Amino acid sequence: MFDKYLLDGILERFVSNGSEKGAAAVVMKDGEQVYSGGCGYADSSAGTPFTADTVCRAFSCSKVVTSTAVMQLLERGLILLDNKLEWYFPEYAGASVIKEGKRIPAERAVTIRDLLNMTSGIAYPGDRREGGEEISALWGELDKSCKEGGSMTASDLAHKAGDCALVFQPGAEWSYGSSADILGGVVEAVTGKSFAGYLRENIFEPLCMEDTGFCCPKEKRDRFAVIYDGDKPLEWVNLCIYDYEKEPAFQSGGAGIFTTANDLAKLGAALSNGEYKGRKVLGRKTIDFMRQNGLNSQQRRTFNWDSCRGFGYANLVRTLEDPNASGLLASRGSFGWDGWTGTFILNDPAERLSTVLFIQRAGAGTSDLARSFVNGVYSQVN
Repeated sequence: MFDKYLLDGILERFVSNGSEKGAAAVVMKDGEQVYSGGCGYADSSAGTPFTADTVCRAFSCSKVVTSTAVMQLLERGLILLDNKLEWYFPEYAGASVIKEGKRIPAERAVTIRDLLNMTSGIAYPGDRREGGEEISALWGELDKSCKEGGSMTASDLAHKAGDCALVFQPGAEWSYGSSADILGGVVEAVTGKSFAGYLRENIFEPLCMEDTGFCCPKEKRDRFAVIYDGDKPLEWVNLCIYDYEKEPAFQSGGAGIFTTANDLAKLGAALSNGEYKGRKVLGRKTIDFMRQNGLNSQQRRTFNWDSCRGFGYANLVRTLEDPNASGLLASRGSFGWDGWTGTFILNDPAERLSTVLFIQRAGAGTSDLARSFVNGVYSQVN
């Protein structure tokens, strides 16, 4: 077992000094849980403790799940990475970029690889580059649909986004955007299933991820965390992720999954150990592929976030290339991502080790707590 006193102490320090309201973490080694701990509150006003079974909004940690689903389609011969997006959504055959106020044709087609590498030019809402207002308006339409109980799905979003301008030529740079949500639509188009249905059948049920989906039903609301914005509960909604009690029509591949640290750790075990309790979701060679850098030198120029120092990127995850630059004690080739509320996962096939750390703080991303906890975990590796 890993030193529980040391790892508990890291969580407790960040909660006691006020950096976080609450946190939970799970560590898996060789497919088995070697640490589970929680500290502080999931809801401070109600006195609800934050535990590894607290239901949280994963936000962009959802992308690790979406990547796993797309890698399964690759394994099964249902897609190729250089397939054109227009084969699934014909609207992209007319893809265009706005430059100096003029709409010009895209120089090449957007591909599945572009979506996985965030080199598609399909922006997130709020992007201030030319053309960004079009995708922002579409996300506004989606938000209205969500509020009114509408039926816009991942496939609907993908179709409609094909009529929006790209913010750069496909493949010209790396830029975080709506690509993972479009991939949710691709999964639907290829399999004929809803995105949620595909994930349940091929990832969540095989790994016994019983608390994972696109909502938090009534019977689990007593375990549901509050998102804190400073000292107060968050009063606004990000990326159309409402606190659904029933499965919504829009199942966001980029941000929509609700889960627990315990549940996400099961996927972490499958991706780091190759299996969880004898069940695989991807083959060993696929996992090796999943964690290879896919950015060229030009694209790397814009892959410049502080949280990505020392990492390469592909398949919706960052992969560690230079531990010194990252400040993490993890192995080269470790891979994962974080979420807007501070959810974090790092998978290390070299050590068969996975670390999951959950908080629920608006804008947290890769928190200092996550970095400190990862280093504490690796201090225990012999």
